[in-house]
Amino acid sequence: MNHTHRKVTGTIDGRKFEAPHGATLLDTAKGLGLTIPTLCHHPGLPPDGNCRLCLVESGGRLLASCMYPLRSDGEAFLTASPLALEARAFVLRLLLARAPNDAYLLGLAGELGVGADPRLTDGADGCIRCGRCVRACRAAGSEAIALVGRGRERKVAGPFFEAPIDCVGCAACARACPTGHIAYSEEPRSIWGRDFDLEPCPLCGRPMGTPEELRRAGVENPVCPACRRREYSKSLMGLPEASFPAP
Repeated sequence: MNHTHRKVTGTIDGRKFEAPHGATLLDTAKGLGLTIPTLCHHPGLPPDGNCRLCLVESGGRLLASCMYPLRSDGEAFLTASPLALEARAFVLRLLLARAPNDAYLLGLAGELGVGADPRLTDGADGCIRCGRCVRACRAAGSEAIALVGRGRERKVAGPFFEAPIDCVGCAACARACPTGHIAYSEEPRSIWGRDFDLEPCPLCGRPMGTPEELRRAGVENPVCPACRRREYSKSLMGLPEASFPAP
């Protein structure tokens, strides 16, 4: 059956919704103005359902709203039922054990009246193992890092726990990290134990990205976003565009 144009109806916290078949529960709730906390979710990356902060209840079941596709009419969901809040508080304690100083987690903990379990805080390093950095790296065209290991030993690392040779220094992983765990510096770019030069924009001289990153992007005559917008505006007004220096 072709579901391309089919709509699904139901309720979230008693509010009726109509959503495209296959839309996620999280996006549909946001469309109704409802807030469901998330941490591993990023609108520009494939969902993975790792953090479980977005759990909601439906008929006594707990569902990860970022991963749950709406495919049936008449379903009813509760974002703040006692069951959902209890599960969310448990998840929050586990996440706080990994990142006890994260401002977002501490804010949620204050709302739910929970704190980190002192029995679980051993080994806290600020990384919640959500995988957003790994997905961002993959989306940027690399697979330089991965989640390796199991249980409490699981962590993000390069192959053989060494500086990843496939890293192009784009820092997409660090920018996607919700807790700021992945450290990097600029000029020169330093990340994952490797140093990278930054290529200057040929028009204004601002650093754009690493040569490895720009080569992977396959962009000819790259310029920074500000200059790109300025040159585009010039073209719309019929003004002469800047000339690029010879390679």
